[in-house]
Amino acid sequence: MNEKNQARLKKYSKLVLEQGLAFYPGKSILIRCEPAAYEKAEVFAETAYELGAKHVAFEFRDLKLLAKRTHVQKDEDLTSFPSYLRALDYERIAEDWGYLAIDTTETRALGNEADREKSSLYSKAASNFSKVIGDYNMRHKLSWCVICIPGPVWAREVLGPEATEDELWDLLAPILMLDEDDPSAAWLAKGEEMLKRRAFLDSLKIKELHYTSPVTDFKVGFREDAIWKGGLQVLPDGRRYFPNLPTAETYTAPDLMLADGYITTTRPVTVLNQTTEKVRLTFKEGRVVGIEADKGADIMKKYIEIDEGCSRIGEIALVDESSPIAASGKIFGSILYDENASCHLALGNAYPDCLRNGKNLTRPEELKAAGLNKSLMHTDFMVGSKETDITAKTFDGKTVRIMEKGLFVI
Repeated sequence: MNEKNQARLKKYSKLVLEQGLAFYPGKSILIRCEPAAYEKAEVFAETAYELGAKHVAFEFRDLKLLAKRTHVQKDEDLTSFPSYLRALDYERIAEDWGYLAIDTTETRALGNEADREKSSLYSKAASNFSKVIGDYNMRHKLSWCVICIPGPVWAREVLGPEATEDELWDLLAPILMLDEDDPSAAWLAKGEEMLKRRAFLDSLKIKELHYTSPVTDFKVGFREDAIWKGGLQVLPDGRRYFPNLPTAETYTAPDLMLADGYITTTRPVTVLNQTTEKVRLTFKEGRVVGIEADKGADIMKKYIEIDEGCSRIGEIALVDESSPIAASGKIFGSILYDENASCHLALGNAYPDCLRNGKNLTRPEELKAAGLNKSLMHTDFMVGSKETDITAKTFDGKTVRIMEKGLFVI
């Protein structure tokens, strides 16, 4: 990495801390990354300490070791987690720790070496073990941010076999607004624009969205108290933060029983550490009843069997195909980037704050009665394209064109 991009990484670390984690002096942070990303992740830790962090801890996600475990361990050992991890979760909740997840890119292919049956078993157990801290994150009670840092493998995947990490930085810097004099101010301005779109979508009082394209004919319904989110989120003390950097999505939670038709993924998605492509999901009364795929149909079937909520939708997100990520014309192979280049849906857990009174709903029966999906998992699937049209029906009987050929018309 050249000197210019080293400076960009430092600038990015400050942006992520300030706007992604709502940092303040005395705050502690947990950083999750793969071993290959540690040297760059260390820059974020250094910046945190420079800004007055109390503690910075690391959690490593080693896909090579995880794949090995799926082949050699018994189920009871693979699904066992040491108690100190739960103690750390409680510490994070009590002391308002921030959580920075650096998306896996450099060793992603190692996930395909895992035993698929046991990979599903492990993922379910890990999510169940961390469900308390997961619920705090889903309700935006703690600051968290997902990012992805360029590396040589990712550069070649995105730009071609001869590409360099520096070339990938050149592509991502304007997307991340790192070439701005003040990236924090630029992202706050973008956040305000997204708040205006959220407010307009709320004003429509959407009852149903109808997606059509050559590979999709799909309807999804909403409760009257559904509200749109995206961009800036608000913590309990009023501070605002970006859970994703970059971000371009405006999203809400549908009624878990109201989805019918078929919809096809338009970008690759990693599911249970396995790659899927062109997955066609058929829904009836909110539930996935059919799966076809060019790649990964078997792992998708494993995914929806993890729990009941994995076969239902927890999130519907709208993204304009003119977003900087989409406009690049690249498939990034990172859920962070690809989900912000395309409309998407998530199979699994819903964000409770996508209902007006959602933050007050805590028991599973309350969430279900409100139409919110409950699951151990939450996985995004990109379903938008330049051939996608979306029409809304409102609760007052109007029909409104939302998107034409992947672009907002509202």
